Amino acid sequence: MSEDSKLPRFCRETRSQLPALACGELTGWPLHVVRAHLRRCRDCSTEAERQHQLSAALSSLKTAPADPPAGLLDELLSRADRRGVRERAAVPARGALSGARPGLSVAFLTVGAAASTGIGYGLWRGARAVRNRRRGY
Repeated sequence: MSEDSKLPRFCRETRSQLPALACGELTGWPLHVVRAHLRRCRDCSTEAERQHQLSAALSSLKTAPADPPAGLLDELLSRADRRGVRERAAVPARGALSGARPGLSVAFLTVGAAASTGIGYGLWRGARAVRNRRRGY
């Protein structure tokens, strides 16, 4: 059981509104209700203060431009040029079968679909014939 589920319902509902309060997006009646609850509930008030501090810290990160580490772009480009197992497997032109040509994959899929359709139709016809014999048709 999570810690939030142990809280009273009103505290849970208030805490769900705290991110909007911290960002300044909470307005009107919901803002009034949340502020009134925060005046009465020390735990929710502490959580609201923590979220305000977190929001302020994240906002300060947005305003301070950070230069990427030297050589980051070159490293990312060199990694993009390397072909590993993931990159080879993710190429759609390789087909549904591992390492197969697209035409061969389509052929296998078509034959499999046709065979399973034929088998299903045959079973359906056989079951229908048995049912008709039992009914005397």
